[in-house]
Amino acid sequence: MSMVCFELSRELHEQEKAVRGVQIADADSLCNYLKGFWEFIYNHKMFGCVYDIYSDDIEVRRENGFVLRGIPAVEHAVMRLCSAFPDLKAEVATIFASSQGENRYQVWMRYYFSGTNTGPSIYGPPTGLKLEKEKALNISSFHVEKIDGEWLIAHETTGLCCDYIRAVCTGDKRFSCLEM
Repeated sequence: MSMVCFELSRELHEQEKAVRGVQIADADSLCNYLKGFWEFIYNHKMFGCVYDIYSDDIEVRRENGFVLRGIPAVEHAVMRLCSAFPDLKAEVATIFASSQGENRYQVWMRYYFSGTNTGPSIYGPPTGLKLEKEKALNISSFHVEKIDGEWLIAHETTGLCCDYIRAVCTGDKRFSCLEM
């Protein structure tokens, strides 16, 4: 059993080293960096890595006017979602960036979630229902800046599939026009 743990740990460290090793020189390499970190955080539950990609004074504007302020709020939101869906996976389908000057990019990303609601959520006990990838579409727009030598997300606007997540977590099909 311990050999399996060591092997999984080695693989995880190799993935982290690869993500951290991306040299950002242009829009494409920035996209590879962000995609790598995004999937690493969600797929491997590496919540502390949000401190590596967000500026300290981050504001994340979410659906319905909800705003997350500061890295701890962002980390808490990711942890809350992953606690409801312990096997949550994020798959970045599309990501592209446009230079906004020497040290600034605008980035757009489309990604999907999949996973099973086996943990409690803000809506109550788990339902055992699954997030279906095609229905769990999310979109984000980032302003990324080079701050003190690091490329960080300085502002984010994100639309998560909240109605669908709520429907899966409650089992109530009336929350969404998407058939479960």
